[in-house]
Amino acid sequence: MRLFILPSSFQGEEMVRLEGKEYHYLVRVLRKSEGDSFNASDGKGTLYYATVEEITPSVCTLRVQRRGPLERPFPEITLFQCVPKGKKLDLVVRQAVELGVSRVVPVVSRFSVPRWDSPEEKIKRLRRIAKEAAQQCGSLEVPEILDPLPLGAVVEFFQPKEPERLGLFFHQAPLARTTLHQYLSIYRKAVALVIGPEGGLAKEEVTSLEEGGFFPAYLGPSVLRTETAPVFAVAAVQIILLERLAWKLHQEP
Repeated sequence: MRLFILPSSFQGEEMVRLEGKEYHYLVRVLRKSEGDSFNASDGKGTLYYATVEEITPSVCTLRVQRRGPLERPFPEITLFQCVPKGKKLDLVVRQAVELGVSRVVPVVSRFSVPRWDSPEEKIKRLRRIAKEAAQQCGSLEVPEILDPLPLGAVVEFFQPKEPERLGLFFHQAPLARTTLHQYLSIYRKAVALVIGPEGGLAKEEVTSLEEGGFFPAYLGPSVLRTETAPVFAVAAVQIILLERLAWKLHQEP
């Protein structure tokens, strides 16, 4: 179900004024009329109930009531995606948001080929894509799109050796010492997934990640495109977490 994301300037006020793209999306795309009510989110995990009070040719006014935050049943998932060629990162961000990640961090590795003429504009575009995807899939939160990091800074950023944290990097070779089920059998508050670029991760990068506390994971013998691998990885992790939650609820008296 689509969920309307309130403007980033929203600070909890009762009346909200929509113009520009927000106006177009609500009035032209969702086709809301005066008197219509619907669920909305502040993009940070809090649910609101909104009613259209007035629509003019360029402005829509909403009355919003707070319904409260919803608890996150799963760990936060951070996707560290080595920057691929062209516009592939746009697709990665859109699909990762639909799959429920908490943030996406573009990563510059040895074999990545980033060619961003305007990095600030690229990140702004990715954040817009993330918001659109969150609205489309009904997510209460708009995942963060952070500025690019060098691969060498990923360990320090995520701190995988801290309690209740798990860092995984996915490799084309079967380096994994155990299964995803086993990695995720212990409760974690945060999970990080590292996906390499078209050329894969260099040997020294693999060594650096392992020494920093990341574990290797294997997604099978098929050679996946760099824009396919994160979808496969995030979906696999989410399914395991969903099944674990279902088993837990089934076992509770």
